[in-house]
Amino acid sequence: MRNKRHIIIAVFSVLILIAGGLFVLSEFRGQDLSKTALPSGQEPGNMDSDAEDASDELKTPPDEAISPGSAVTENTESEPLEEPDGLENPDGEPLAPDVEDNSDDADPEQTDENTYSDGDNSSDGNTDIQEQPQTQYESSTVRICIGGDTSIDSEFADAARRWGVDYPWKEVSQVFNEADISVVNLETCVSERGVSEKREGFGFRTPPDMLEGFVNAGIDLVCLANNHTRDYGMDALVDTFSHLAEYGIGYFGAGHDKEEAGGLTVKEVNGVKVGFAGCNYIYLSSDCAADVGHPGINMVYKLDDERTAWFLDRVKEYDSQCDVLIVFMHCGTEEVFDVGSYQKRLARALIDSGADIVIGAHPHTLQPIEFYNGKPIFYSIGNLIFWHVDDEIDGLTCIFDITIDKDGFKSLRLHPLFIKNYKVYYLERDEGKYPARYDQILELMNSLCYDYGIYFDEQGYMGLIDELSQEERELLEAMYTENTENNADDVTLKEG
Repeated sequence: MRNKRHIIIAVFSVLILIAGGLFVLSEFRGQDLSKTALPSGQEPGNMDSDAEDASDELKTPPDEAISPGSAVTENTESEPLEEPDGLENPDGEPLAPDVEDNSDDADPEQTDENTYSDGDNSSDGNTDIQEQPQTQYESSTVRICIGGDTSIDSEFADAARRWGVDYPWKEVSQVFNEADISVVNLETCVSERGVSEKREGFGFRTPPDMLEGFVNAGIDLVCLANNHTRDYGMDALVDTFSHLAEYGIGYFGAGHDKEEAGGLTVKEVNGVKVGFAGCNYIYLSSDCAADVGHPGINMVYKLDDERTAWFLDRVKEYDSQCDVLIVFMHCGTEEVFDVGSYQKRLARALIDSGADIVIGAHPHTLQPIEFYNGKPIFYSIGNLIFWHVDDEIDGLTCIFDITIDKDGFKSLRLHPLFIKNYKVYYLERDEGKYPARYDQILELMNSLCYDYGIYFDEQGYMGLIDELSQEERELLEAMYTENTENNADDVTLKEG
């Protein structure tokens, strides 16, 4: 922890966030977070949910709607792309338009003022409250930036073809490029071949040339251990390995055989060896699992399953082959903020086997962070550039900016993000197109992590509640309890 003064500053910052966000917290705490699920059968799409997006209405309706997962138009030079005005989701419900057509050729969202800044973004001049010490990155530390589910397909690819491959990444590329290692969960295959093996609208395939945007954004590694890497069949999966290698992007969690899929990828930075491995628990047909001489995904099942035991044994081996071992796990329930029992069991088994940090994905939402035996588990890191169902649920996300050294985890900073217009916006307090979203995301993470003994200050830096003084903890707990009760009363009144 920082010195006493900065601790007090951080606490008051958190209290201001909580006090200023009663309405927003009521939206999250007022509903049962563990039951914030989609209607039966519904999966990722883009639905408008608030009045702030009214400016995104399009002036030019398309000749026909594009559905999620549809093929990307390959030739856009002779016929300019027309953005969808009322997309159709797989259930037939119209989706809100998601691109603002400002001109025929220009980037629709010129937001240079909304790019990453590591300084003080306060606007009220109250330096006693706003002032935060900046993390000093020493030569013996490694800064790792991790982003969530990513797929540049269908409308995301169409937008990137119109405004350039950097379009989806432009507001977050500085953060990723400044990190020593940047990683995302690549929830798609990368190919031009194959037929979707998923029901209509739920197969994801990113055109190979979109990987140039990943490279320009500073992405070094991708996790392939998920339930969409095999969406377009075996040929498209193998193409994914080839295209990633062609663009110099490392991968883990899938491979040409079982050993590669469950293998370890090591990056050495500043004398620190950082290892990465990944596994997928979400159901796939047996043909999708990597095996001896068979390309596929590194699958795990119940904890007592032979395949799971095999991978946990590998994790034990990997622990001695690197200084810090980071394991991605793909499991959980989509579109909820709460953590499932199996997520906890698998994550803790990975830590017990030697993982130093566990990174969760699949729910598409942000979920709590827990320290287990002194090591962090990020139960779900949410989306990064991906179809989302509801701005208030899976459109809210973060970059997780982690600093480690040879002994493991040192610190965390959140960079709040908002997905809209087929791109991801870097958020800053009281600035940019979506200024209220910054505090909304930090308030959400404070709400989710409070019971795990974690809080975040107004610049996104993580602190441990146990490291506060007794007086500070009591003050924070009183404010949190009062807000929770008020929100509960609010919901009762609305229901009555």
